[in-house]
Amino acid sequence: MENVHHLRAFLAVADTLSFTKAAERVFLTQSAISHQMSNLERDLGCELVERRGRTISLTSAGRALVPHARRVFLAMDEATAAAKHAAKPGLGRLRIGASSTACQYIIPEALREFRESFPGYTLSITPGDSPSMLEYLLDGTVDLALMIKPEQQRKITFHHLFQDDLRLMVSPLHAWAKSGKADRRELAEQQMVLYSRTSTTSRMIERYFAKLQAPLRDWIELGDFGAIKELVKLGLGISVSAEWVTRPEIDEGSLMLLPLPGGRLRRTWCIGATVGRKLSAAEQTFIGLCQAVAVKFK
Repeated sequence: MENVHHLRAFLAVADTLSFTKAAERVFLTQSAISHQMSNLERDLGCELVERRGRTISLTSAGRALVPHARRVFLAMDEATAAAKHAAKPGLGRLRIGASSTACQYIIPEALREFRESFPGYTLSITPGDSPSMLEYLLDGTVDLALMIKPEQQRKITFHHLFQDDLRLMVSPLHAWAKSGKADRRELAEQQMVLYSRTSTTSRMIERYFAKLQAPLRDWIELGDFGAIKELVKLGLGISVSAEWVTRPEIDEGSLMLLPLPGGRLRRTWCIGATVGRKLSAAEQTFIGLCQAVAVKFK
């Protein structure tokens, strides 16, 4: 491989599985992408993608190349950042991954303080659920990730933020709101409105309800928690939430939180970083700022 542009074109194709979308991502024509892919395959002496009509898939060689290609560009970024930092120590880059909830309630206040300490830093935020954050950390897409701590993960170091308890979220007009408690026998009959099925929280909720012998069946899945709250307000279902996420609605009386009928369901929020990597002063500062913000959620 003599041309890094060929490798960049390959990653665009690998990520999108489309020559058209890959071309849009790297600001080239589709024919240019095809040409660069052909050159790369010729240099390597093997096929990287398999074309079946309009469908594209990676070959075994293509799948093997992807993580190495990502490390090439990660090393290039680190080399650039190191040179810039040596020339101007006040400059740097911090790439943060976070769930939509963390982006709304934790990140803004922490970043405001961070900007004052590191005004020359370039910041980027990649949203995603906790399972995605693990992948982003391991493949070098982000430096730090705000997430819910998984049960087991040896390759990530976790810096504790806070713990929260999940509760049932209902409209004040719901029958349970009057009694202040949920009827365990009626759980399976309720229309549930929950966050993305792949999220750590939704998986926790599924396991919890299964233990109560009230498994979730046909539930509404939404990727925005604000929309979930609006549906619950209208009485179109119930959900599960922590108090710190619904505090404004509770104060105004548009939502209520009730104890879960089977005991506590607790999450641990943290900031993840890859094991063995020495954190920069900027990263340590950001973690400390997030921990200071998290105090009010405990």
